[in-house]
Amino acid sequence: MDTLNPNHLLTFAVVARLKSITQAAECLHIGQPAVSGQLKLLQQQVGEPLYERKGHQIELTPAGAGLLSYAQKMSDDLNQAIDYVRCLKKVNAGLLRLGSTTTIASYYLPHFLVEFQTLHAGVRVTMKTADTDEILKQLHELDLGFIEGPVESEELPGNYEVIPWQQDEIVLVLPEDHVLASVYPESVPLNVFADHPVIWREVGSGARKVVESALSRAGVDVEVNIEVTGVSGVKEAVRAGLGIGFASSQALRNERSGLVARRVNPPEGLIWHLNIIAPKAIIQSRAASAFLQLCK
Repeated sequence: MDTLNPNHLLTFAVVARLKSITQAAECLHIGQPAVSGQLKLLQQQVGEPLYERKGHQIELTPAGAGLLSYAQKMSDDLNQAIDYVRCLKKVNAGLLRLGSTTTIASYYLPHFLVEFQTLHAGVRVTMKTADTDEILKQLHELDLGFIEGPVESEELPGNYEVIPWQQDEIVLVLPEDHVLASVYPESVPLNVFADHPVIWREVGSGARKVVESALSRAGVDVEVNIEVTGVSGVKEAVRAGLGIGFASSQALRNERSGLVARRVNPPEGLIWHLNIIAPKAIIQSRAASAFLQLCK
């Protein structure tokens, strides 16, 4: 048996609803012969009559009534798809999948997410947090990635691009009663990393890469004895007295519980860059494009 023509089924659903070929033709904005022709072809494929005429109206046969349930479901699904696409065009539906480092997710993205969901309440947003290296590995599962530090072009699939976003500074994290806090009230030199136990971020951390690069350029050799995951891990380890740490200046901006921040490597400081990894514009979803516009 040949495959049923979806258009014939959709036309049949309209005829059955209106109980009139003439009215169905008007509703579909096609000629009455075209409607009759589609019904004839559909009946031929079914192999028995789907309706019979009763005056100016039609009445479905048992076969027609059985087929109508499927034709009506197809019509309903099509209408829902049309509504969904209409919502997508208004960015009021769909899914936005974000990937972000913990620092950016905690201290940069929240107010953008609030604004986005206020403007586009119908879009469902998911966010996966991981370090920079993991976000880059999982790009195929994301609409946008928010990472720390530079990215080499060869690390990205050909249909993705790096969008420079914001600039931040890495600062030293200390207990407020630490000797370094009193000796250096504003900035500390890089060599303090060699003189005190250091709480290191995980290997894939963008902040760690900035610190390691600066130490390497300065010829300062530092052992890695304590390693934790995320900004919160660094702050809690420092608070517990395990050593000195480092984090985004944003992470210490509102800190009120025993920790202080000091600039590192005066006068330049340790500057790092936050970037967005996005599909090229031609393949971005409307939701991703709308979120990018907010971030810019």
